[in-house]
Amino acid sequence: MMINQQLINDIIILAIWGCLLVSCYTDLTRRTISNYIVVMIFILTILNFIFGLGQLNYSASTIFLMCGLFIFYCRLAGAGDIKLITVLLISIPSDSVLFFLVTITLVGLPLAIIAIIYKFVKRPKGRVTLPYGLAISGSYFLTSTMLFKTIL
Repeated sequence: MMINQQLINDIIILAIWGCLLVSCYTDLTRRTISNYIVVMIFILTILNFIFGLGQLNYSASTIFLMCGLFIFYCRLAGAGDIKLITVLLISIPSDSVLFFLVTITLVGLPLAIIAIIYKFVKRPKGRVTLPYGLAISGSYFLTSTMLFKTIL
């Protein structure tokens, strides 16, 4: 009996979505994105490449990792955000990378506006941080709908 690669592809993408939902929760409640989640997504991406229809886009993820390290050291983004984007870029085809990155920005814009309003209304003593894992995950949800083969 042959296992359907298209179905495996879709199941793995749904599993990545599940991991992203967990990362959204932890980023929202604790402002952390677990390394375990990032590793799980990486493993799922490799499994999709081996058994499903997934692609490995090392070039985009490597370029972003290099840029992301600079962004992290300038304290413009957290390390968890950089790692999450890097691992998700591995699974995104080259022709969808720009859409993914632009969508992160567009989904993250309302988060930034809410943070600015919160800062002026509540006047917190410390820094106001953004749970940008929400924007990253939202962008992947939108981008990866193009990767489904049988479910959608």
